[in-house]
Amino acid sequence: MQFCTKKYINMAKEDYLIKLSMMEQEAEKLREQINLIEQQILEFNILAESLQKIENSKSKEILSNLGKGVFLKTEIKDSELFVNIGSNVVLKKKPKEAIEIINKQITQLEEMRKIMINDIEKMNENLQNLVTEARKDNN
Repeated sequence: MQFCTKKYINMAKEDYLIKLSMMEQEAEKLREQINLIEQQILEFNILAESLQKIENSKSKEILSNLGKGVFLKTEIKDSELFVNIGSNVVLKKKPKEAIEIINKQITQLEEMRKIMINDIEKMNENLQNLVTEARKDNN
């Protein structure tokens, strides 16, 4: 009879370990998503700041980023921008309008980030409860 009890305890420990592992993996995925969101927020802020500088600049020349650290000196002939608003739809926008769109996107990303942080806090609480429960069952 003692063998069956030991086997049950070992199975219970395995169940707790599996649950803990799954919860930790889920929390790690959320942390990675939060990091990606924070990177996007940073990039949007840099973009908004650049657009603000272009709008306020008296100079008609800028360095355009072609990608991978390659820049081209370009002359600004028109202050209107071509903004991809999704589904490959491009609209002409003034810098101020583009900044408003960017700020809305930043707000949406910040809300998503808050929700994810809240989810991680709930997971941490559940993890602590699970550890407490496992300790009680093993005593």
